[in-house]
Amino acid sequence: MDPELLAYVWTHREEDVRQLALRGRTSAGDFDFSAALKAIQARQKLKTKHPEWYAVPEVFIPEAVVVEQSSSPETAAYKSQFAPPSGTVLDLSGGMGADSFAFAKVAKVVTYLELSQERADLAAHNFRALECNNIHCHTGAAEVEGIALARELQPDLIYIDPDRRPSEARSRVFRLEDSRPDLTTLLPQLLAVSPRSEVLVKLSPMADLAYLEGALQHPFDTHIISLRREAKELLLHFTPTATQRITAVEIGKSQTITCTADGQATRSVEISSRVGRYLYDLYPAFAKVGYERLGLDYAVWQPARHTHLYFSEELLPHFPGRAFELLEHNLGEKRWLKEIARHPIHLQAKNLPTSTDQLRRQLKIKEGGDQFLFAYADELGKRNFVLSRRVEPSL
Repeated sequence: MDPELLAYVWTHREEDVRQLALRGRTSAGDFDFSAALKAIQARQKLKTKHPEWYAVPEVFIPEAVVVEQSSSPETAAYKSQFAPPSGTVLDLSGGMGADSFAFAKVAKVVTYLELSQERADLAAHNFRALECNNIHCHTGAAEVEGIALARELQPDLIYIDPDRRPSEARSRVFRLEDSRPDLTTLLPQLLAVSPRSEVLVKLSPMADLAYLEGALQHPFDTHIISLRREAKELLLHFTPTATQRITAVEIGKSQTITCTADGQATRSVEISSRVGRYLYDLYPAFAKVGYERLGLDYAVWQPARHTHLYFSEELLPHFPGRAFELLEHNLGEKRWLKEIARHPIHLQAKNLPTSTDQLRRQLKIKEGGDQFLFAYADELGKRNFVLSRRVEPSL
């Protein structure tokens, strides 16, 4: 790393990049000014996403997109539970190194593999800056060098985070064959050369669970993670004792809610058009699995099967979703909607052909305030509106 470049980025880390660009280079040094501006933008992303990395002056990230694509500290920490204490981990998808860094806090040794030599060198530099000395960086492809490392090291855990191929990145249909490495061919090879290793795979939360169960011929357990109500990761954990268990996880600011089930439909929910005193918006990870499949048992009912909204007469403080108290229920009278739109309000559309953004524009509603308006179609297709307020603060 160029010391002058690092010093410039650190000195100006809090400043507006556009203003810096207008002023131009104001300090001595023969470094790449454009690269410095990009690195400042990246460091500003680090401040909110990886504060531990941000606080170290020598850490260098070349572009903001590298930070955006990395695992968050919360999801990386969740994955670190799969690393055995004082064990060994082989990370076949190195990247920025956020996951390797989290694994290294638990494992004795982490072996980091990255296809790009430049990224691998940068990760090694940052690990040294972070005083993380139990990560060994290598360069190569998971399908070649990764298999060789698995054969040589016999790690306790192998971690894979496949990339979507550029030609398939915009596809709505997730297929393993459209990612690099292709898990359908790599997984059998890894388990053949290192049969005692457990394997942890990170996939898009949009991946279809039924498809994955059919496409992969080895048993695995599934973990679906949402962070502050945003679906983030779908993890497949391959072990000899896996039984297709499904764990839904909601990581909040102050607590984490977890539910594990065997993945079989065990309980049905009443469908009714009536409304109750309280409304619940299921957390994304739980909605991905489905209330019935998780076998949850609360005194609730749904207005329709695919809303992920639930009603109750009594407040259920442990329900895995945001809780709201009903203020008003309306079937969409124009005068009522016009009155509602006079003040900022949080809008959410559920089970409607119209998206939340489209409905907000139609109703001319400004986002904000302390009340929430839920629009949904009931089982008969009738549009309903529920005005509500939060019962407790966000997780």
